[in-house]
Amino acid sequence: MEQTKGFYDFCIPYNNDDKVLRAILNELLELGYKTIAIDQSYDHSKKEAVKRGAEMFPEPYSIEHLRKEFSGKLTILQRITILYVDVNVSHAMTVSLNLRKFNLIAGQPKTDAALTHCCTSFNGDIITFDPVAGSRLLVNRKSYQIAVRRGMFFEIKYAPAISDSNNRKDMIKVAQNYFTKGKSKNIIISSGAAHEFQLRGPYDVANLSFIFGLSEDQGKNSIDRFCRQLFLRAESRRVGKTIMFVKSKGPVVFSDSEESAQEDEEMDAIATDMTDDTENSPENKRLKLA
Repeated sequence: MEQTKGFYDFCIPYNNDDKVLRAILNELLELGYKTIAIDQSYDHSKKEAVKRGAEMFPEPYSIEHLRKEFSGKLTILQRITILYVDVNVSHAMTVSLNLRKFNLIAGQPKTDAALTHCCTSFNGDIITFDPVAGSRLLVNRKSYQIAVRRGMFFEIKYAPAISDSNNRKDMIKVAQNYFTKGKSKNIIISSGAAHEFQLRGPYDVANLSFIFGLSEDQGKNSIDRFCRQLFLRAESRRVGKTIMFVKSKGPVVFSDSEESAQEDEEMDAIATDMTDDTENSPENKRLKLA
């Protein structure tokens, strides 16, 4: 399993130009981020006709050279965002082998039915939305609560809000909907930055979260603790059920302080009784008389 540390940015769009992508990674490192995810999108609604059961999703882009270059500095994960309009995506995800190669899977619904499915049945980790398409899709209270119980996380991207005022209004509306329907539970904040100048530091992002209706603790957790929980959930989804064996190299003692004190008192009582019996024994009495 990948070793991760805060702070986190789980949405860095993939760029074919290594210079641009490398500049973004260097800026993230300088700002204090330790774990990031490079995102690639796939539009399932524009899929071509393929045989049932055939592989539909693309393989992850090759970024091993970046991982080697930033080894020990940045933990680079791979994420795929699936855009879809109906529930037919579930079967394609079930039989796909390429999806298992991604660390994170995000769903971006394009219809109300897809949004409900994403909250209730989508086999992924993140629920995101397209800031360019506006705020026409708003989650209802029941779907939000189901998504939280399933361990799903809702994503807010701040880079589109910085670059365009219309996107900013739409994102604030969506974020306020999250607050109204679910008290902003399970919210993570990512950049979605296509350029290094769109990036902000972790503490600036935590302060920016007030605009999205998050509290101080929620703002801090949205770039740290919640992201860690999201990563662990994604790893458990990838690995599935496992069995772990723990072997000790020395004696292992499990005791509680109260139980230990009670055992000490019982041992003292036993030792006192043994002393009294020894003093009152016939042999000791003869020795005393002699």
